[in-house]
Amino acid sequence: MDFWVWVSFVLISAANIVTPGPAILNTVRRAAQLGMGRVFPTILGNTLGLAIAGAFCAGGVVSFVLTSEILWSLFRWLGVGYLVWLGLKFVFKREEIDLSGDVSVSVSGLTLFWEAFLLAVTNPKAILFFVALFPQVMSSELALLPQASILVATFCGISVLSLSGYSALASLLRARFITQARYRRFRVLSGFVLFGFAGKIASEVR
Repeated sequence: MDFWVWVSFVLISAANIVTPGPAILNTVRRAAQLGMGRVFPTILGNTLGLAIAGAFCAGGVVSFVLTSEILWSLFRWLGVGYLVWLGLKFVFKREEIDLSGDVSVSVSGLTLFWEAFLLAVTNPKAILFFVALFPQVMSSELALLPQASILVATFCGISVLSLSGYSALASLLRARFITQARYRRFRVLSGFVLFGFAGKIASEVR
């Protein structure tokens, strides 16, 4: 793969990734609740979800889904449903924050992993980004697998850096400003933001 093509992919991907969306919102929420040291499963789940989505896009599976209006609509409604469900959790489920530095607030790593993983694999924004950009930067004259591996690994690496940065910022702010009441207000606001994301996707489904 041409180096400058890869650099262009990095810049475009970084601009897309650092723009706040559901994955960032979920990671910031968990970092504010638990601290940066305990959100590794969240970042891992998001990364693995993106890697699987990218691999499917590179392999042409998603292109097949996109050609079927019914399958694509079902996939997007699945994403809408998960965003609404997560938003309802943000608004109505009470969560305690951990400001003590111990593990008194019990949230399993498996829970953190799966909520982030499902958010990543059901996110139409990431799928459409891969589908739109991969054909522009992949050469038909070179082997598919090495190119796809480089692009997916690059995208996932940028995502890890982005989520780690947001987590660090959230942890810094929680140490100085967070209280249980403020965390509750942040969760409710975040829930309504997720409803907004869900509504935007729903309005685009035909």
